[in-house]
Amino acid sequence: MLLSKTSTKPCARGFTLVELLVVIAIIGVLIALLLPAVQAARESARRSQCSNNLKQIALAMHNFQDTYQKLPNGARDGDHRIPDSLDACCNSRTRYGWSWLYHVLPFLEQKPVSDLATDGDDPPLTNPSSGQNSKENVVAQAMIPTYYCPSRRIPEPIGSGRFYRSDYAGNAGEREVGPTIRNSRSNGGMRGVIIQTDRGKTRTELIGDGSSNTIMVSEKALNPKSAGNDGGDNERWNNAGWDEDVIRFGAGLRTINGAPTPYGIPPIPDSSATQYINGAWTTVKDPSGYSWGQWHPFFGSSHPGGVNAAMADGSVRLISFTIQQEIMRRLSLSDDGESIGNF
Repeated sequence: MLLSKTSTKPCARGFTLVELLVVIAIIGVLIALLLPAVQAARESARRSQCSNNLKQIALAMHNFQDTYQKLPNGARDGDHRIPDSLDACCNSRTRYGWSWLYHVLPFLEQKPVSDLATDGDDPPLTNPSSGQNSKENVVAQAMIPTYYCPSRRIPEPIGSGRFYRSDYAGNAGEREVGPTIRNSRSNGGMRGVIIQTDRGKTRTELIGDGSSNTIMVSEKALNPKSAGNDGGDNERWNNAGWDEDVIRFGAGLRTINGAPTPYGIPPIPDSSATQYINGAWTTVKDPSGYSWGQWHPFFGSSHPGGVNAAMADGSVRLISFTIQQEIMRRLSLSDDGESIGNF
């Protein structure tokens, strides 16, 4: 008689609810620990790209100088054919007075954009006080990726004109604040590196403080909620006139207690820059106590800790938001003759 074998299968044991909850909790903790590191790595990459943008701009400046024997001028208002129109508002009537951002395009491998406008598109010589260069909008609608910091925003046209902007501004040195002091060296960027068109010219070799000790171009402060409306972000990148859209200041000169007083204007985080709230612009005070609203002089960025700045020698440095105002003043002036030290 055959005896049948009874086969017994081992019982399959699953996870208990408590074990699953523990595993999920551990995974959540690991993600929470990992996320800041991932975000930091991404910001490091974006800051590196921003630094590279400034490096390319600095090289373009130097190549411009090699070609024209001078650094590009910043911009101007009005019409260069009318001697007394430098202070006209609010942009240049001719391509000649467009911003430094436009004039360095051939040295950023963007000559096709530069060629979209010519001097032949300027208003006629017989009536230079009317009209604008007919192609200024066509150029403004061209996007230059190098002019945007990836930590701040994605390049996109703004407003009804669909014009692009720039996240970088030239160093115009010292700005008079409040009542006019009539310091001619403070007018038109003459104490900086980027000088107002028709005010003067300079070369890196003529920077008295040394090109490695002087800011040439840096990031400009812009509140994330103020893009396209801030006084330094409301004009075309190619033709903003002598304006905060294309130039900024790291030094100020203000009458305090009856005496002209120089001081530094350190960079600020974008989150601290002015914005439009409840029908009015908020204000930001500089170290002298002066309050700035929609139009302000500050360099700044969306990076944690500081701003990238291209020095006049072509190197790129990180300048901390906590830099001493006196050091910032010296870094911004090209002719003060004072040592910088470490920063």
